[in-house]
Amino acid sequence: MGVATWETDPFPHAVIDGLWDDADLQAAASEFPPGTDPRWITYGGEEERGKMCGAENMQGPAVRRMLARMKNATPLLEELTGIRGLVADTLGGGMHMTGEGGRLAVHRDFNVHPSTGLERRLNLLVFLNPTWDKSWGGVLYLGEHREIEILPLSNRTAIFECGPASWHGHPEPITGGHWRKSLACYFYAPPRGPIRPDSTVWL
Repeated sequence: MGVATWETDPFPHAVIDGLWDDADLQAAASEFPPGTDPRWITYGGEEERGKMCGAENMQGPAVRRMLARMKNATPLLEELTGIRGLVADTLGGGMHMTGEGGRLAVHRDFNVHPSTGLERRLNLLVFLNPTWDKSWGGVLYLGEHREIEILPLSNRTAIFECGPASWHGHPEPITGGHWRKSLACYFYAPPRGPIRPDSTVWL
């Protein structure tokens, strides 16, 4: 991860620019189908209004290569965070896209993988938008009081721990007909002790 800094406030996180090859990200972004494609899974709740997730059958070769690289970042993530035994998973991740009026309310994620029982420890997000203005909405905030704001610009990577204080989201609706594109991969590890499974909690 090179010069990446693992910050602790408001909870452990890092924001890294230029981590990936720009051409690879552009190729991945170009493979995102239009928002009208019926293969998109669109979330209907107010907390996730307009959020779209792409199943594996939508992934082109460039997207698959990028997701593979994200999964294979485990050794670098362990070095950056000090968390050992990380296992990559894209359950609920992969291709994400949100358009006009879409938002993701501030929340903290579920804490236990439903199949493996592993504890969710890290989120890894890679943005694919060549230009983005804060006035368009869609800014990723970290912290209960939105202490950190992350503009979703291409080749910007957000890595952050999952836990009781890991509030995050992009609650401001997107405007102006823009599409917010990203790739997401999540990382799990053996539980650190007795853990009670908890679902997503919305702020």
